[in-house]
Amino acid sequence: MRKVTINLIINISLGCFILLLTGSCRDLMRVKSSIRKTQTEVRVFDRTLKRVQKGIGLDNLKSKNKGESDSVEAVSSSQKTMLKNYGYLYDFLNRDNELKSNNFKWDSINNYYYVKEDNYRTIAEEYEVFGWHPYWMGSKWEKYPFELLSTISYFSYKIDHKTGGFTNPLQIEDWKNTTMVDSAKVNNTRVLLTVSLHGYQKNKEFLDSDEKWANLFNTVSKLVIDKNADGIDLNFEVLPYSKRFKFNKLVKELHDDLESKFKDINKDFFLSITLPANNSRDIFDTNFLDAYADLFVIMGYDYHVGNPEQGAVAPLRSTENKTYSLNTTLNYYIDSGINPKKTVLALPYYGNLWTGKLEKKSNGYFNLTEFDKPLTFSEIKLKYIDNEELKIKANRDEYSMTNYYNITFDDFTTQELWFDDDYTLRKKYDFALSNNLKGIGIWALGYDHGYSDLWNVIEDKFSTNKKVVVNPIVESEGYPIRLSRFLLKYQKVFIITAIFFLIAIVTAFTFLISDWRVRDSIVRKVMIRIIFVGSVFILLIPLSYVVFDFINDILKPLNAFFKYDWRFYIAYILGVFTIVIAYAVTIKPKKRP
Repeated sequence: MRKVTINLIINISLGCFILLLTGSCRDLMRVKSSIRKTQTEVRVFDRTLKRVQKGIGLDNLKSKNKGESDSVEAVSSSQKTMLKNYGYLYDFLNRDNELKSNNFKWDSINNYYYVKEDNYRTIAEEYEVFGWHPYWMGSKWEKYPFELLSTISYFSYKIDHKTGGFTNPLQIEDWKNTTMVDSAKVNNTRVLLTVSLHGYQKNKEFLDSDEKWANLFNTVSKLVIDKNADGIDLNFEVLPYSKRFKFNKLVKELHDDLESKFKDINKDFFLSITLPANNSRDIFDTNFLDAYADLFVIMGYDYHVGNPEQGAVAPLRSTENKTYSLNTTLNYYIDSGINPKKTVLALPYYGNLWTGKLEKKSNGYFNLTEFDKPLTFSEIKLKYIDNEELKIKANRDEYSMTNYYNITFDDFTTQELWFDDDYTLRKKYDFALSNNLKGIGIWALGYDHGYSDLWNVIEDKFSTNKKVVVNPIVESEGYPIRLSRFLLKYQKVFIITAIFFLIAIVTAFTFLISDWRVRDSIVRKVMIRIIFVGSVFILLIPLSYVVFDFINDILKPLNAFFKYDWRFYIAYILGVFTIVIAYAVTIKPKKRP
């Protein structure tokens, strides 16, 4: 009995030991499994962390700070700010109703938020960004990003056509006292004083008298030199053609006088000359002026100002009834021999507003409009673009590359507003650069007050980082239009060649389809069918030109309804017909011997 009891105790103990050992092994396996899982998660986390670090630049920071502790203090303040800002953005998108961070900017082109540092990249040396600061902008220059301005010109010294002095003493006093010049100089921005004279009769009277010029030279030179400015910008508008040579003489003598005075203080003199969008009869002799001007500024705006007919402030292209545009302006100056590398195209930071009223006539409603006033970009943003109560999106005229609002209110009054934004100005900047111009100009600085949209485009196009430039006119017309123009130019050669090819193809197919194997392949195999259809479609295009010559007289009355050449429509219809027939025809497979 005692022996049995001892054996029982031993067995029980052994069983407990085995159970304990088994449980421990299970626990051990769980621990090992957890460790492996944790290790995997840590590796995934490390990889993710490295990607994040690389994305925000922390990997470079670590390499620069070897030996330093891996702590928060080693992270730059800008990176900390960025992370905090994105935290704010997360809260805004997920919980909060408003964005707390002021460092976020809205990209209206790509439709997303992004962090924008306060500092812009500087303008590349090969480019010029010219801007006028009108006196009525007051202290708004304090918000200008001078790093994005090559030249700023204070507008203006208004010439007294009777004496050569100035007619605006308050503005001249503001020029003497402003600290804008110092702020610009700190950022390596060139500073000019605009010397202006507007009006046919005033220009005629002033240019007729050489005695008045000396007073102008002495007064202007003192104002510029005392202020440590770099030169002047000549802005003569509505110049009489009869005074063309007088203006040339004025520029030469003014340049020589101020250059001499600048040499006395060991400083280079800079002269820019403003040119009109429409230089009819070559009033401004750019070939002569090139010897004295350091920069030409073409005023690419006011194409419709004061006109009762609505239209773009700076149309990229012209239509049949509106002959002037940026394209015609630039082509004119380039053809006249202006140096593109000394020329910038000034564009508007404002839009034009027309107002009217719908009046009912016997045959319908007519909108009687008249030019109302210009609106600055900031006014347009506030009153139209960002106005939630308006609930109307702007249209875009792709031909002139300009935005417009066409609004009819409940009382039958109307408003039509034409303006440029960051997208359209981007296209026009590309247009200037694609024509090898030095850069662009801005009329006027301060008109975008409180918004960075337009400055972001300038930074993108003219900063130290190289960007791809595409001519927007060529881009908008596209390859099909250019191909069509090529075909029209060489249509006779192309048609004759294509007819020979067509005869050869038809002859070959006549012989080939006599064989049932070839015939069945064309019908049953998709790829061969597609090749066949494509070949026929391409060959039908020149054939449509031939067909057009026979039926042109019949279609002439309809040409007013269809904008483009009927040959394109015929080619398209024949091609579609070929595709329909090719896919409609089916042949059931047959057993062949």
